[in-house]
Amino acid sequence: MSSDLPTPSRGQRALAAIVVTDAVGFSARMSVDEENTLQLIQRDLALMAEQCTEFEGQVLKSTGDGLLMYFVSAVQAVSCAIAIQKAFYAQEKQTDSLSHRIGIHMGDVFFNNSDVMGNSVNIAARLQTQAKPGGICLSKLMYDLVKVRLSLDAEFAGPLKLKNIKEPITVYHINVAGIDTAAVAKSAPDPDQTKHWTHQESKQTAKKTPVLTEGTKIGGRYTIKRMLGQGGFGFSYLVEDTQRFGELCVLKELRPVQKQGKFLQKAIELFQREAKTLHSIDHPQIPKFMACFTQAKRLFIVQEYIDGVTYLKLLQRRKKQSKLFTEGEVVFWLAHMLRVLDYLHSLNIMHRDISPENVMYSRDRNLPVLIDFGLVNNTMSDSLSESPTQNENLQKAVTAVGKFGYSPPEQMFGKCTPSSDLYALGVTALVLLTGKHPRDLMDVHTLDMDWRPHAEISPLLGDVLATMTRQQPQDRFQSAQAVFEQLAPLLPVGFSKTLNPKPASTLPAEMPEQPERISPDPSFIAQCRDELSRCIGPIADMVIEETLEDHPNATPQEIVDILVGQISDADQATVFLSHICIPDEALASSDTMPEISTVIQQRQQTLDLAFIDRCRQVLAQCIGPMASMIVEDTLVDYPNLNPPAFVDRLAREIPDGEKAQEFRLELRSEISVKST
Repeated sequence: MSSDLPTPSRGQRALAAIVVTDAVGFSARMSVDEENTLQLIQRDLALMAEQCTEFEGQVLKSTGDGLLMYFVSAVQAVSCAIAIQKAFYAQEKQTDSLSHRIGIHMGDVFFNNSDVMGNSVNIAARLQTQAKPGGICLSKLMYDLVKVRLSLDAEFAGPLKLKNIKEPITVYHINVAGIDTAAVAKSAPDPDQTKHWTHQESKQTAKKTPVLTEGTKIGGRYTIKRMLGQGGFGFSYLVEDTQRFGELCVLKELRPVQKQGKFLQKAIELFQREAKTLHSIDHPQIPKFMACFTQAKRLFIVQEYIDGVTYLKLLQRRKKQSKLFTEGEVVFWLAHMLRVLDYLHSLNIMHRDISPENVMYSRDRNLPVLIDFGLVNNTMSDSLSESPTQNENLQKAVTAVGKFGYSPPEQMFGKCTPSSDLYALGVTALVLLTGKHPRDLMDVHTLDMDWRPHAEISPLLGDVLATMTRQQPQDRFQSAQAVFEQLAPLLPVGFSKTLNPKPASTLPAEMPEQPERISPDPSFIAQCRDELSRCIGPIADMVIEETLEDHPNATPQEIVDILVGQISDADQATVFLSHICIPDEALASSDTMPEISTVIQQRQQTLDLAFIDRCRQVLAQCIGPMASMIVEDTLVDYPNLNPPAFVDRLAREIPDGEKAQEFRLELRSEISVKST
């Protein structure tokens, strides 16, 4: 590194050119070929660091698959970025390689030890996401500083609204001489010329199902931003929901192994039923299920996007700093993970694929979140095993999920119980403690986990992890509760010693006499809680509880008005209002409810087929092919519903609040006729 470059000290502010790089599709490549991808990224990071030194810059830190670099000179920063992309392009012609995006901005930054912070750093990081694969994205400020000194092939991209950046940033794309960024990006379409993926295209690519490219719109509303990863059952994409103000979501495409005739039909049926199961899951440590649909014989689900970083990446960063997770951190992590597994197992749902890359640290929740929740559990496995001769291949593909080293032996043969998830959780904890892959912790003769030489931990934690990771299922803990009880003595002071702690009551010990409280519809309150959480985060639960406590007799409309007042952002308040479906007061008021109850008790009213078919048709317009299954399940689960209650029950299955209200309004006239 040049000695002319000043070394920023702690607490120093400076005007700096910040360069941020990122490898395109790194996670997807890691999931396919981890060892080779790690070799490629290490080679590329070394090349970038060398170029940075050549152009008198300084590498401030590595992000795992990219670098954060600092330059005193704007010209040197842009020249370095161009040299890096040229070097990668020359490298790509000769050998296997990764593509990289680069974002550059200049501004006032704050140095703290070896780190750098400030809005200018955030802008550079966001510009990197806008760059084309193999390309460079500059802010207008940077472009104006260097355009006289450097000969650039610049493409004006206009002002862009970047995530978490208050004002739009005007940007330029820099096309590096000799590099066809469109070819590097595999002909990714211009976001302004959105490509709609059609059934006709799927026919043309029937032999090889294409990966969805940036800008493609799926389901008429989800626009692909980038691929997040690739697993054994398909692909994950970051998408924008155009019907929810560009809200970020995760779109997962499930790709059945067998796509012929009855195999595909069976997969679709199971997919729809399992999607309904996932829709019922409600836990802060599991991404919320938002929708599912099929398009051109391809299966998709939409889940909440978690802003965070996987524990695999956290571990990689620590290893670069010669650090690992401490025993205290792992105990704290285990306690939270046991809570989510206890919840899932109580529903008879197994995750089957717990590993460091499938657990994410959520920044806003400050909790580990279990991601990549597969649509594969005992229900699907049992259904597939009903006809072993017909479904043998598909059953093997479905049940043998998980990752080598993390999954217990029985899971490789299609058997999965709560102890199987606990095994994978124990192995993951050992990986965080030792920094080693499970294969490096196994005894080559017995395949038992031989980790003690690699980790110095307390005897109690060692015994807990040893029991969790035993080879025979019957020798392990059989429930998350059993693990938690053994782990409890190691938990920090103040951490609840119960697996599922209930919030402390805010009511006084002796309650004064109060007027009878009108209990609001639980589904309405749940809807308010979900939507409010999207606007103001985890404190939504507290706001809801305080509102109900302070206003015990408030109507649904009054509750909504009070909650809107708690949202400081006007745009978010508008979104909240548009998503809330207020119950029909004619059906929800205390005056009319006894009449409805009396009608049900006296007549045990049944629904005529024409009305049921009409409900099915309108519901299909709102949620697609799942409508028939939901109608049938509702009739089985609630055989004595009258028309208004039947419509209300179906409306609760519609994730989109606006569509739920439209569904009610569409059937309101028919409800009044049926109820007379």
